[in-house]
Amino acid sequence: MATLRIATINVHSFRRPRSTSRNVSELAAILSPFNLDVIAVQEMQENDEWRDFSQRLCLPFSAYGPPKRTFCNGIISRYPIACSSIQQITFFCNGGNRSMLQFCLEGIENLTFAVTHLDHRNEDDRIKQIQEFNPHKENIDIVIGDMNALTREDYSDTYYRDIVVGKRQTAGWEKPRFDLTHLITHQWNYQDAFRTMNSTLKDEQVATCPYGTRIDYIYTHPRMNDYWKLNECSIIDTKGETDHHAVFAEFKQITKDKID
Repeated sequence: MATLRIATINVHSFRRPRSTSRNVSELAAILSPFNLDVIAVQEMQENDEWRDFSQRLCLPFSAYGPPKRTFCNGIISRYPIACSSIQQITFFCNGGNRSMLQFCLEGIENLTFAVTHLDHRNEDDRIKQIQEFNPHKENIDIVIGDMNALTREDYSDTYYRDIVVGKRQTAGWEKPRFDLTHLITHQWNYQDAFRTMNSTLKDEQVATCPYGTRIDYIYTHPRMNDYWKLNECSIIDTKGETDHHAVFAEFKQITKDKID
């Protein structure tokens, strides 16, 4: 049975959040023990840091875009890139231009991937962006990335009041909403890989950003369940080297005789 190990991480332009010094070697050292096949990356640029990251992790194949953008998405892979395309939003958002990178890999059958990084300021803009990308209509099997969106089931009532709502009020941010994750999981029927495998974890146990919330996701579509089984999903502590933790998932391929 073949195994596919993937992760998503926002690398903060390969700079530490506080000192702005390079974090490539440290991030590679953190991720290397997971023996990843594919890493989806947000806030990268096509530069020496990107190439160094790929080389350190022995993942030689890559795709990225749009070029020369702050919110560029990229992937590095153990497998050659069979196809890739970039879709950019067609409308203005105060939070900047956003895009979705769609790709498929040689040797990985029955799977199409997409990585995105949605608006960090406004839930309505995030919803418009994901609706325009429309991964459900595009038959994307695995949607990965920094969604900047919340899931209510992640938080106890006390934690929600004190941390999720409280920090946003103090900082003057938008009020917490759950429309985007509800759209993806309830209307488009994607499965939240982390919540599927960690139904009892809550609060600080699920946080992927410094503000105590989970905003980084791996979503899977049920149609892939005939070919691949989600075996594991967890959060990788990046130890402050970037302002996000990584999210890791392992899938095992279902053998043909079991499908038949």
